[in-house]
Amino acid sequence: MKLYFENSYGERKPIADVKTRSDVFRAIHAYINKCNEGKPEDKKFKSYYIRYWDNGDGYIKYDVGSWSEFFFLKISESEKIEFFR
Repeated sequence: MKLYFENSYGERKPIADVKTRSDVFRAIHAYINKCNEGKPEDKKFKSYYIRYWDNGDGYIKYDVGSWSEFFFLKISESEKIEFFR
């Protein structure tokens, strides 16, 4: 499965290949940490939660507390059944 980051302009870019739900959470945290590198402490993004839902279009949408940036997991119907178990 492919995990994407969508910026505030609606542009998506692939950031990781994942196999499990745990892989998704690790990839999201790793991406946030990478983006925060070199930023002053008061400018770093902090995610206090991750919530997700089936977007109904072949993607699972991940909200990490940003108003305008999200993560999306491209997932097939058969993978979705296993993913939500």
